[in-house]
Amino acid sequence: MKTDGALHDVRSRIEAGYPLLFLRTNEEDRWERKLTELALETERNLVTWTITRGLQPDVSHASDNPVSATRLLELLSNFPEGHLFLLKDFHPYLTDPVILRRVRDLLPELVRQKKTLLLFGPVMQVPVELEKDSVRIELPLPGYEDLREQFDQTIGELHETAALSLVLDSDNEDRLIKAVMGLTSQEARRAWVRALKGRSRLDDDVFTLLIAEKRTLASGSDLLEFYDLEENVNDIGGLDQLKGWLSKRAEAYTPRAREQGVPLPRGVLLLGVQGCGKSLTARATARLLSFPLMRLDIAALLGAQRGESEKNMRTVLELVESIAPAVLWLDEIEKGFAGVEGDGTGAADATMLRLVGTFLTWMAEVQKPVFVVATANSVENLPPEMLRRGRFDELFFVDLPNFDERKHVLGIHLKKRGWKTEQFDLDDLARRTEGFSGAELEQIIVTALIDAFGKGRVLSQEELEQAWRTTVPLSVTMEDKIFALRNWAQDRCRRATSDSRVTAMLEAERRFDTGQRVVEADHQVPLAPWAQLAAAGQIKAAMVEYIRKGGEVLFWELVRDFQPYLEVTGEQGLASRSNPNTVLWSGMSQPLCELICELVTAKRIYIHPVDLERYKSANQGLRLPVLKEPTDEKIPRAAWLPASLRTAPHPIHSARLSRIGRMKLAGSGDRSA
Repeated sequence: MKTDGALHDVRSRIEAGYPLLFLRTNEEDRWERKLTELALETERNLVTWTITRGLQPDVSHASDNPVSATRLLELLSNFPEGHLFLLKDFHPYLTDPVILRRVRDLLPELVRQKKTLLLFGPVMQVPVELEKDSVRIELPLPGYEDLREQFDQTIGELHETAALSLVLDSDNEDRLIKAVMGLTSQEARRAWVRALKGRSRLDDDVFTLLIAEKRTLASGSDLLEFYDLEENVNDIGGLDQLKGWLSKRAEAYTPRAREQGVPLPRGVLLLGVQGCGKSLTARATARLLSFPLMRLDIAALLGAQRGESEKNMRTVLELVESIAPAVLWLDEIEKGFAGVEGDGTGAADATMLRLVGTFLTWMAEVQKPVFVVATANSVENLPPEMLRRGRFDELFFVDLPNFDERKHVLGIHLKKRGWKTEQFDLDDLARRTEGFSGAELEQIIVTALIDAFGKGRVLSQEELEQAWRTTVPLSVTMEDKIFALRNWAQDRCRRATSDSRVTAMLEAERRFDTGQRVVEADHQVPLAPWAQLAAAGQIKAAMVEYIRKGGEVLFWELVRDFQPYLEVTGEQGLASRSNPNTVLWSGMSQPLCELICELVTAKRIYIHPVDLERYKSANQGLRLPVLKEPTDEKIPRAAWLPASLRTAPHPIHSARLSRIGRMKLAGSGDRSA
């Protein structure tokens, strides 16, 4: 549930007359501000209570403020109807039979007087006696839109203090925000300051540092292993098809993809020969996505008592969702779920069947950005339902590396250890090592280094060749199994590596075509990207792209340019919700107004005051008194605030113009040319 959804839930229950709500959160300050705003919107008074500060504000004029928990319950009847009472950390007092009985006695009175007790804190302990008279609500951690607001504020503060000199584009801002999702707003702020302070450029180390902040979220669990993001896709030798596929999936997590209705990727199953880079790919995927990486050991879920294993599975999946966005890695999944297919006599492990069912159901229904990477060395013990299309986005077969990949892998491992690759004949070594896996190629480098050091010599081609001669590859010792695996994957999996022969043919054809053919120029002017989106019906995404590319767009320009794609004119207008007489523009249709309001609320676009001359120069404007800038003072009659739309917040007036609404201006806001 998002912040807006939780607030709507709380509001609807208060308005429906619920007397007792248990609200659990670890973000006291943020949610207290949200509940205060909710009280103002519903025209109710909010009174907070803590054992240390008592009642605030103390409209009951209690002489013993701060009042005790018992005295608090006695004073509730002194407050007028419609009050909300935010009681912080009240749960320990509910273990007292007298206080518990007093709360139960108060419930009918609270309903009659339209009062609601909000029991607020990090613990949600509801006594059995109150279960039927109360509602539990989990107040969520900040979502992307909430963190966007905190991010803009933090970056502004860093720029003001000259602690940050780099300029961030929208894509990098998006990555920085996604990297801390799962943290509280204050945890996110501290993480950004720590990672960005004093930086003059943005590199992968920044994102690695941010993601490491989530380690504490998984540290309390013995079921998940948190990995530091040390490898990237450049550490993977070959596997070009797989790396290209993963790069496209990384784009699917951007806000632009969300606007265009692109679904969240589910994950990938990597099947292949041992030692060919499957586990390395899982680790590199997390860095590519800028997500934390957690490894799930299925065997660690198994418990001795009945139902314990299934409970552990549910617990760990809930933890993964709380940390999301994240990459969940299941290594050698065929061993983890061993027993699903039985022991050869048809007797399957009932516990393992339930675990597989729970996991597959979760994969199908999870709404959080969790990317699952599963690796397997064989298909013999894999549950058939896990291989069905729709579970994973794709099944890749990782085969033994070809010549180019072997050369690449050898070069990677030499460079990692500080050796210049041009000093060695890697072409010759790559030809000699046909049938070797990536892990075996690395072992050749390691063995040669140790042998050379033991002889008191510098690494040379001779040591590399000697190490190659003494290494027996897995393709020789397990030839039959690898052959069977290749046959199974032939028509069932996508290959992680391009066929080198096909690639060579395509390159030759391309060179031939370049020399023999002349491509006729296409004189048709293509539509701009935003217009292509609008023409395809993706109006929301088109509007964000249009404003992003324009940098700054006036309202009349937006109305003019979107006229071919939706109804734009009408009797509606836009105004500030905090100061309703502050009019932004009029003469628009209801769908257009609602779309702009939705994007402003989601912090995808922002309102900026502009100089009146910007509108005058285009003979555009409203027949209303003009405001030079937004104000918190109530305006007695409608006035026009000349404004523009941008994709970055205003440094001063962002909060004042963050909540807008549509209204019918009754002719007072007629447009003038």
